Amino acid sequence: MSVWVGVAIEFVLLAALAVVRATLWTYGSDTGTFAQIVHDAFGGMRNGVEAGSHFRYHWSPVLALLWPLVAATRSALPLQLVQAAATALCAPLVTALARPYVEPRLARRLGWVTLMYPPLLALGFDEFHELGLFTPLVLALALCADRRHWLWFALAALAAIGLREDAALTLAFFGVVLIVVAMRGRRAGRGLLEGTCERPPALAVAGIALVAGACGALAFYYGVVTPRLGGWVPSHFYVYSFANGPLALVAAPLTQPLPFLRAIVTFGRFTYVLEALAPLVFLPLRSWWSALALPGAAIVLLANSGYVWRMGDHYAALWIPWLLVATVASVATLARRAGSRSAGRWTTAAAAVCAIVLVAFDPLHPVHYLHPYYRDLADARRALACVPERAALATYDEWFSAVAARRPNATIDRTNGVRYLVYAVDFPSESERVPPSVLAAQVARGEYRIVCRYGNVVTYEENGAH
Repeated sequence: MSVWVGVAIEFVLLAALAVVRATLWTYGSDTGTFAQIVHDAFGGMRNGVEAGSHFRYHWSPVLALLWPLVAATRSALPLQLVQAAATALCAPLVTALARPYVEPRLARRLGWVTLMYPPLLALGFDEFHELGLFTPLVLALALCADRRHWLWFALAALAAIGLREDAALTLAFFGVVLIVVAMRGRRAGRGLLEGTCERPPALAVAGIALVAGACGALAFYYGVVTPRLGGWVPSHFYVYSFANGPLALVAAPLTQPLPFLRAIVTFGRFTYVLEALAPLVFLPLRSWWSALALPGAAIVLLANSGYVWRMGDHYAALWIPWLLVATVASVATLARRAGSRSAGRWTTAAAAVCAIVLVAFDPLHPVHYLHPYYRDLADARRALACVPERAALATYDEWFSAVAARRPNATIDRTNGVRYLVYAVDFPSESERVPPSVLAAQVARGEYRIVCRYGNVVTYEENGAH
């Protein structure tokens, strides 16, 4: 069966799930945040959750390309559909990358493994993040470098470098690898994944340009942008008792080896890495191309929060694309040394393990997201409709995400300093972020007054607000 049939099936499935989640209001705050970021693409990428410009958190100017989708629909749903399409398109890119190195049937099988790869599928189902677009861009870069399509390589590189600063860091490493391959000159082989190149000078120039572009973007972001915005907010992910910030943490294995090992070498991180490698039956580790995953994996695994190194979350996109490249290289080597039948058995095993993981340990967790968190969304919609569209508003994550594309001044989980609040007195306790008693006390003190009530959903307005 053609890989494109699988692409169509996967996209339709992910798109349908996205529509269901949007209808049920089960997208968390990230989708709504990015809807506001994209809608304000030409005004500083401001949003309510981050209380200012998104550039305080990440270097993401390429998101401006998505502005027409959000501006035209006033909805976050197109962002989820773009992410679903980006996920599904990884399969034909892997197939195309493999085609010069293995027979067509084996290349198609690698495409099907990509369609079934649980960490990648989880990215397509997850809330929208800019990293959800990174995997196809990485695969496109590898494909263009392999086929010497330098214009497309340049366009993919520009998009990937402008996606996020940590993504740009991994691309700089890829550029160095391209330079090393080019320096090896002409050798027997069929192309890049076998460590050869037909035109070494062109590949070297591409690698140098990629390194220069990535490093230039990083220098501009950290040297010009973040100082003007008060610093890089995510640096807190790299603060430990023995190291304060990313640079100190990188040096810690030399300066504080024992505290570093105790903090970083944990069972949770081990199982996270296992979840990425086991579905591919550890094929990436059979190729030196797996080294490309090291920078992204380090960025993720050095974080002090388990939220970052949890499979199913968007941070995995920093390193799993490189595992797919390494898988293609590994299968190509197996086919060349042991024959296509042996390589085929490995890809069949990978497909089988991917299927088992999807059934038994699905990182998508669809059951959790495919039911409404609140029983009466009609009341929530009416209560939110009481609030003027451009007014400052605070509500739950999921309700915020549903309306954020139309409400540039909406945010989450606030109980003061915002003109309007919309909360339910019977919101499920396991998801409750704003206790009703806090709101009742504010009304009793005269800080807020009730202006609308539908069922158990209440709209509050700040007293004295104009």
